[in-house]
Amino acid sequence: MKKYRNYVRNLFIIFATILLLVVAYIYHFSTNYPIAITNRISFDAKIKFIREHIDPDKVDTIIVGSSIGLNDVQGAYLEKASKKANHVLNLSVYEASAFQVGQLLLLTDAFPNLKRVIYSAQFSDFPYPSKFHDYNPKLLIRYMRHELNIFEYAKLMFGACKDLYFCYNREREWSEKHGQNNKFPYLGFDHTGSVPLHIYGDDIIQRRWSIPHGSTQNPGAFKAVERMTKRITDKGIKFYFVQQPYRQPLVDGYEHIQVLMKSFPKRISKIMRENGGYFLSLHEKLHLKDKYFADRSHLNDQGSAIGAEAIGKFIDETESTIR
Repeated sequence: MKKYRNYVRNLFIIFATILLLVVAYIYHFSTNYPIAITNRISFDAKIKFIREHIDPDKVDTIIVGSSIGLNDVQGAYLEKASKKANHVLNLSVYEASAFQVGQLLLLTDAFPNLKRVIYSAQFSDFPYPSKFHDYNPKLLIRYMRHELNIFEYAKLMFGACKDLYFCYNREREWSEKHGQNNKFPYLGFDHTGSVPLHIYGDDIIQRRWSIPHGSTQNPGAFKAVERMTKRITDKGIKFYFVQQPYRQPLVDGYEHIQVLMKSFPKRISKIMRENGGYFLSLHEKLHLKDKYFADRSHLNDQGSAIGAEAIGKFIDETESTIR
């Protein structure tokens, strides 16, 4: 009997030790790396950033989009250039389609003093109908706002790291994949959640620089913009659609790009007019030279600063005329 009790005791100690090690690792991982609560690592990282660095009650301006929002608009420079946009959050997520941007905007309910939304995009964001799966905006809002109770929080942590090998792999690859500002997967946020790229010279990927995007445009993507614009403006929040610059040599050299650079802003500006939004083409306004680009449609840190300042001035000019 004593031998049996010792066996049970030792087995219990082993299980307790394993559990303690698992809990310790999950705590270490969640403290230092984004837990997997969405199906996109840049989205996971953004949710963690907001939870740890952003006061949701202060945010008055949100930037959404794909990398065309994340990289091409530096929220820090937008704040400096605008008297209206004082607390900017860049909520953009790498590779977000127009449909996914509509899903992202469901998170705006986390920000009670939101006054404006800026959708930063280019025609290249509009071919794909992809959506976030297993997406729970209400849970994400409560997580960002620290409103989960201890049991809900523990369940989320353990659920996100139930595959410990997945978490270990994410930790092991993090610095190499997402810690270098001269690579496109970089996830080093400024204080607003923007990701400026320091990509110049030899770091430029030639196929991304010299080969233009295709001409496919998904009609449903434009419908998604119409829905999101109406939803936001109906809540009394201003909606800005900003078309980002595209490398002019590719516009000049490819007929299908010339067509898209005329048809895309025409369709978007019509949606804005009909739904109370505002349209700004930075391509037409800035005429940026190649030295400001990281590739065909992404701006480097110099170009994105210039673009953000132009957006800030446009916001002030537009809202100064609104009573």
